[in-house]
Amino acid sequence: MEDEEIKIPEFDEKKFKETEKRKAKSSLISFSFGIIIAVISRFLWSNIQPAIRWPLVFLFGIASIGFLGKILQYAKIDIKSFSGKEWIESIAFYFFTWLAFFILLINPPFYDASPPKIEVMVLPAIQEINENATIFARITDNVGVKNVELNLSGMQYEMKKWEDGIYIFNYSGKGKTNFSIKATDKNGHVAKYNGMLHFQKNVIYSKNESNVNASHAIKIWVLKNISREKYRVFCIVNGVEINATLFGNEGDYYVYKITPAYQGWHPGTNKMKPCVELANYFRGSDIKLTAFIIGKNYTITVKNETGIGIQASPPVEMPKPGSLRTPGFGVAAIVIATVVIVLLRKKR
Repeated sequence: MEDEEIKIPEFDEKKFKETEKRKAKSSLISFSFGIIIAVISRFLWSNIQPAIRWPLVFLFGIASIGFLGKILQYAKIDIKSFSGKEWIESIAFYFFTWLAFFILLINPPFYDASPPKIEVMVLPAIQEINENATIFARITDNVGVKNVELNLSGMQYEMKKWEDGIYIFNYSGKGKTNFSIKATDKNGHVAKYNGMLHFQKNVIYSKNESNVNASHAIKIWVLKNISREKYRVFCIVNGVEINATLFGNEGDYYVYKITPAYQGWHPGTNKMKPCVELANYFRGSDIKLTAFIIGKNYTITVKNETGIGIQASPPVEMPKPGSLRTPGFGVAAIVIATVVIVLLRKKR
């Protein structure tokens, strides 16, 4: 059986050059058309109500694909020679160029329509009368915060800027006190937050006791709802901090306990002050926000026996920084669109 001769088709250099020239020209036109429609979409976006502008602008971007064929014809490109693959590539090149530049143009520094974002935390949520409660406000904006005003019972105050965009203000009082925070960005957009401070007596308390032994449970009552997060209840006994453990609850109070067996106690007269340490974090921040509730001094007399002041203070788990905030849709869309454009360009 004789070997059949394999015929290699002749390379049509002229046709190849024409095809590549057409592809390069159509890519440039699709890219330029995408930028033009993105600029138009930007102005449409700024003049449409926020509730409907995303779907309307998106439909406008899709509908504009219908003009692409006419523009290619005006550029004297033979679209009759386009294969289905070439049409898909040209449309995809236009669409992702439009999407990338549109997202870019509706974000700073080209455009800003968003007011500052205000996150507020009050520690403690309920404080002893005439003791300090702290208002923590994290205020962020995509172009920068210009001014922060605090109105408290009709009086204007300045909040001290701390770090990581956090502003703080300490206030002591009694009863309930309304406050509002007004933040203005550099383009004049305003955001407001309304809140309330709570003060009352006996947020934390204990009682005087006499002739207690090493195993006696000395109770500390802590008002519920002082914080949504975990906190540390402890006592300062003769200058030494001793962590308390949860014992139960009674009505509006949680009940904690310590015993004279912990280090810091000694036989005879002891001075004890119950306290609460509150700690929290804004999500995505590692800046620790702290506050304290300090009770009154109490006198505890302890029997002279073995087992007094020998145990170490029990450990307490406190809140930890939360996860970072995820990037917005705009950033993700820009990244995806840019990658697709680059891949299409390489493929061509």
